[in-house]
Amino acid sequence: MAKKENKDTLYKLARITEVRPRFFRSLKNPKKMLELGCGHGPYTLQVQRYHPDVKGYGVDILDPSQAPEHLEYLRVDLNTEDLPYDDDMFDLIVFTHVMEHLEDPIRLGPQIHRILKPGGSIFVETPNWTTMFMPSFGIQRHKGGPHNFFDDLTHLRPCTKQGLYEFVSRHCNLKVGKVGTVRNWFRVPLDLVLMAVAMIVRKRTWFNFGMTNAFGWAIYCTGTKAKDDTI
Repeated sequence: MAKKENKDTLYKLARITEVRPRFFRSLKNPKKMLELGCGHGPYTLQVQRYHPDVKGYGVDILDPSQAPEHLEYLRVDLNTEDLPYDDDMFDLIVFTHVMEHLEDPIRLGPQIHRILKPGGSIFVETPNWTTMFMPSFGIQRHKGGPHNFFDDLTHLRPCTKQGLYEFVSRHCNLKVGKVGTVRNWFRVPLDLVLMAVAMIVRKRTWFNFGMTNAFGWAIYCTGTKAKDDTI
C-alpha cells in the first residue's frame, strides 16, 4: 500500500509541472469545450478531471461510428470545411497536434475567433521545428511513433514559437497568454535514465516517452478572447 501511495504522490507531483494539466486547471468553470481534430477525445477527459461539468464537442474526419462516446461529434474536414458552430459558443478550444497536418491552418483563425466566447481560451500545440533535425530512431520501427518530424508522412510543415504566436495573435485575433516548450522539468532526469535503458533493452515506446519530454519535442501557445469582444 505504501509503495502505491508513493507512486501516486510522485505522479501527482510530476503532473503539477506539466503544461497542459496546469493550463486546464487554471480555467474558470468552462461549460463547453471543442477539440479540433479530436481523434478519441483525450483532452476532454483531461479537462473533466478538473472541471467535471464541462461538455465536450469534437470534429475530425473519423466516421461517426468511430467517434468517442464522451464527445458530441461532427465529421468535419478542417482542410476544406468551416466549423459548424454558433458564434460565441465555446469556453475552450483545444487544437493539439493537428495544425501540422493541415494544408492551410490559417483559414481556421477567424472561425476560431468567431466560435470562442468572450473570455474563452485556446490551447494550441504542435511539434517543435527542431524535430526536423532529430535522428529517426531505428529500434522497433514497427512500433511507430515519430522522432524526426518527417517520420510521420502526414506531417506537412513544422512550426516555431513565433509562428504559433502569430497564429493565435494575428489570425485568431486573440490575446496571447504563454508561448513555450512542452517540457516537464521534474521528469527530465528520469527521462534520461529511461532513454538509456530503452537503448539497451530496445524498447521504442520507452525511448519515445522519455525523448519527447526531455528534448522538448512540442511547443505550445495559449490565447484568450477579450471579454468585451462580441460577434
